[in-house]
Amino acid sequence: MKHLTFAVSSATLLMVMLLSGCSNLSLRTNAGTIALGNAKIAEIDTYTSGEISRFKAKFLGDVTTSYCEVSSDPDKLNDLPSLSSMTKSLKLQVKQRGGNAIVMKQCGKVNYPSCAVYLECNGEAYVIDRGI
Repeated sequence: MKHLTFAVSSATLLMVMLLSGCSNLSLRTNAGTIALGNAKIAEIDTYTSGEISRFKAKFLGDVTTSYCEVSSDPDKLNDLPSLSSMTKSLKLQVKQRGGNAIVMKQCGKVNYPSCAVYLECNGEAYVIDRGI
């Protein structure tokens, strides 16, 4: 019986020590930030210049994002940002300005003298009153 009591007491003590040792652990992740960013940009609708003219839209300004890779190293050239991620960046800029619509002007590779690869995306930010 003493061995059982000792074993239970030891196990309890060990559990308390393990739990108290883990109490200061934290998990850091950017999943919440990514989810929040994706939720914000989901509210941004994309229009053409002709389509936006049909709304009472207020122009908020131009938005732009770019990426310059100076190295010709094939490993770095395989790790370029996608045009989709660059478009998301533009939409996030629209949201930060208080907008809910974007007109994409151009997005792709552009010649730039000091870059092996230069990517640039441009658009126009608008807010449309949807009467909600």
